[in-house]
Amino acid sequence: MKMGSRARSRMLLVGGMLATLTLVFAACSSGTSSTDKTSTAAAGGGGKTPAAGVTSAATSATGSAGAITIKKGDKIKIGISTTLTTDNAQLGIPIQDAALLAIKTKGTIKGFAIEGDSQDDQCAGPASVTAANKLIADGVVAVVGPMCSGGAVAALDPYSKANMLVVSASATNPSVTAQGKKDFFRTAWNDATQGAEMAKYAYTTLSKKNVVLVNDQSTYGKGLMDVFKASFTGLGGKVAGEEAVTVGEKDFSPIVTKIKSANPDMVVFGGFIAEGAVLVRQLKEAGVTAAFMGADGIADQKFIDQAGGAAEGAYVSRGPKPTDTKLYDAFAAAYKAAYGKDAGQFTEQSSDATNIILMAIDKVATVDGSGNLIIDRQKLIDAVKTTSYAGASGQIDFDAKGDRKVVGAVNEIDQVKNGKLTRIQ
Repeated sequence: MKMGSRARSRMLLVGGMLATLTLVFAACSSGTSSTDKTSTAAAGGGGKTPAAGVTSAATSATGSAGAITIKKGDKIKIGISTTLTTDNAQLGIPIQDAALLAIKTKGTIKGFAIEGDSQDDQCAGPASVTAANKLIADGVVAVVGPMCSGGAVAALDPYSKANMLVVSASATNPSVTAQGKKDFFRTAWNDATQGAEMAKYAYTTLSKKNVVLVNDQSTYGKGLMDVFKASFTGLGGKVAGEEAVTVGEKDFSPIVTKIKSANPDMVVFGGFIAEGAVLVRQLKEAGVTAAFMGADGIADQKFIDQAGGAAEGAYVSRGPKPTDTKLYDAFAAAYKAAYGKDAGQFTEQSSDATNIILMAIDKVATVDGSGNLIIDRQKLIDAVKTTSYAGASGQIDFDAKGDRKVVGAVNEIDQVKNGKLTRIQ
């Protein structure tokens, strides 16, 4: 997998002055790895060319893990770690676009323009670490991302060493916040909540008692199915089988045969769009009549389109949406006006993550006597800890681990009806 450039050199000017970073960019490493992958057909190559408002140039911001100084006339950089290439890009690019829209809408902070610095984390561990190192070298003030749970866990250490504020819109696995990093937060919902709510809905509301679980071997997919299993069996349900698919494969017939033999009430999938669409289509073709359920990794129209009609009737879980949708509706309208398409999965969480970062910068940044912007990194993190924000995805407050607090909310459950996701809970 090709990744963005890594910083090669750094010079420090000694004395009483702040350190000035000089960055030289070079072509960087590629590699394959264990991944936490989203899925699906190409996103039109949109991630290969920086979007409007994205910069690839080095910042002149200087500083350390304690504070960052942005020189008068320079811009505040916000890092965006998401998937811009590979099959994962169809979820990753909208996450980027929502962040860029929030940046554009805010415009300036204390007279300093703001811009996005997007790096391709490929929804994978090593690529997310490379993206983290590049963003740190670029002198970003904070990061929206990483996109996927496996990548987030891998990248937490370099971010933490830099005392970098990181807010993910889409890394949902419980293992991410279990690392105990004090600079990481997420506007995404923790899968410990989602997996349990899925199991409860399947068992109690749909009366499904016998299921087969399928995951895509990612941190997200496997973790979600583990939570579902514990909750479902705790309620009295039976797990007739557990299967795993390989990301990128297109023939799931051996697994489909096993599922058909198990004759479950429901097939529950933990993974992303491409594999989910292939699986539900091949199950239908094989005559499997069990209901199908997935989660936020497939909560997108692209899943339905790629399934070619086989997704009709499928159930899709996602994090709770606010009862009052005025703020979401306003965001969705602005997103469509900006990009000519509907806001996709995780876009409202990305917008909220970006806005929370920008609000915190506005709160703690000061302008010194030379007209430079000074941002204390710890104060920035502390400001986010105490955030209480009404956003497009609902009310956001963080607990001590950086997870989004859940206050009496249950998952939204959609069902595919007439080729569209239709909310039923």
